[in-house]
Amino acid sequence: MMKKIVDVIKLGESVGRRLSDNETETDKRRISDWDETASGKEEVLEKLSDPDYIQEKTLYYKSFDIAGAWKRAKVRKLAQQKNMHSKMRKLVWGAAAAVTVLLSVTVYFFQQDDIVKENVEVHQAIANILPGRGVPVLYLDDDRQIALNADTLDIEGTRGIEVGKKMITYSKDQIEKEEKYNKIVVPKGGEFHLVLADGSEIWLNAESTLQYFVHDIVKERVVYLQGEAYFKIAKNEQRPFKIISGEHEVKVLGTEFNVNAYLGAPMIYTTLIEGKVNVGVVNRPDIGQILQENGRQSVYNPNNKSISLRHVDPRIYTAWKDGYFIFRYSTLREVMQQLSRWYDFEYEVPDMLLDKYHFSGEFKRFDNLDRVLEIIRSTGIPFVLDIKNGKVIIREEA
Repeated sequence: MMKKIVDVIKLGESVGRRLSDNETETDKRRISDWDETASGKEEVLEKLSDPDYIQEKTLYYKSFDIAGAWKRAKVRKLAQQKNMHSKMRKLVWGAAAAVTVLLSVTVYFFQQDDIVKENVEVHQAIANILPGRGVPVLYLDDDRQIALNADTLDIEGTRGIEVGKKMITYSKDQIEKEEKYNKIVVPKGGEFHLVLADGSEIWLNAESTLQYFVHDIVKERVVYLQGEAYFKIAKNEQRPFKIISGEHEVKVLGTEFNVNAYLGAPMIYTTLIEGKVNVGVVNRPDIGQILQENGRQSVYNPNNKSISLRHVDPRIYTAWKDGYFIFRYSTLREVMQQLSRWYDFEYEVPDMLLDKYHFSGEFKRFDNLDRVLEIIRSTGIPFVLDIKNGKVIIREEA
């Protein structure tokens, strides 16, 4: 008898999984073995497909006093066992089986439905966190602030400058001959492309600030960077190009390289793509290193002002410019820092989890955040997602 009860409960669970699109091969075999001539089978399936009926049965099930029912059932069983006719026993068993199926299916279905609804809500909220939404702001020399949120902008007093929401181009021939500096601030979730008057090109990553010369008449071509930028510098041996980030200084003649100098970061990274650069410390000629081999990277420690060199895959450090993320055995902390900067969201992750797991992979920067996080989780990092007050919560899966 007990085996039959267990079998019916298993059958109910299988039906529930079929209705919630989670059916396994075992479920298919179990339902297939269900007696095709069983009375009321089709009616049961039809009722179980009706959400209102399921809701009604769920409420009915929750109203049961299960402990009391078991006691009453035992008393009735002892009183009726000797006198119960065989056919009647079968009818009672059939009714009990039907109720068991209904109850087990109902419980399973609604448990799964609650989980699915919760997951859908979380993933939908995360899916609404879109990349590339940040609007850069241009700060002119006369203290005007221009939000770069249109394809083209006509700004009074900026003759010779083409301004758009993705790019600014300074013309060498048309700009007035007066030394000026502008500043561009790229927030989280933004990026920007800048062409200077000397022909040098600069790509700014999210959460970055660059102060730069407007006219190609300055004695020294100097820009001030906080954040990350990719540089393609026009060659001019008489006027070297300098990038200053705090006390960190990069000096070049004409080359391509990437500088990662975010505020508060423990290190500043300069990655050479082509040409030659000198990496040093402002007003400290005794400290410096020369990068002259593609894929060579300098690592500057602001605390002790030391500079070390190493070989790297430059694609990992420049992929952002070409619209990609590339991670190679990066800690979850490093991954979340980059993602939160680009997708502009706050997150909460236990420190232990941030440093415990590593991730290797690559994906497009304009992929939806929920897809990116699912890719990371699919590599074997066991975490559960939630979102509260716009903050993404990640905790280790139990």
